[in-house]
Amino acid sequence: MAARCMNDRPHLFLTGEKGVGKSTLLRILLGSRKAGGFYTVRCRGKNGYALYLLAGEELPGEENFLCSCPPPENVETARRFDRLGCAALKRSGEVLVMDEIGPAERQAKAFCEAVLQALDGDIPVLGVLQKGDYPLFAAIEAHPNVRLVEVTKENRNRLAAELRR
Repeated sequence: MAARCMNDRPHLFLTGEKGVGKSTLLRILLGSRKAGGFYTVRCRGKNGYALYLLAGEELPGEENFLCSCPPPENVETARRFDRLGCAALKRSGEVLVMDEIGPAERQAKAFCEAVLQALDGDIPVLGVLQKGDYPLFAAIEAHPNVRLVEVTKENRNRLAAELRR
């Protein structure tokens, strides 16, 4: 994932409609590279869905629980994003994974700042960005080191080969 491979932009974010295959494509592009960062995982429980922030092969548990779905925009949820998200972004690897970022993080100021700082860094970022009208989406989309690619049902099968080139 050298900068030259992405039009001189070292970071790649995938966006698109829910369920189109953004996270699947991210994992294909990541391949066997050692990754830092995080994966957001939604798990069905007895009281609906729960959201977890996981590193690599971590399993969902109390220590990486973010919130119930849909995430309430409250101080406690923001604190969890700040704590878990900032810690995840400090994990080392060849690539920094951010799967996925969305509007629920808008009140997590430290996390949002850490994301933007990572985009100014030297480690390539491979991320998934929920489509939407929220400040972090706009900041990532406008960042000079970011290439944003929309994944659709029509292009998802050919994107892996195109993006590797």
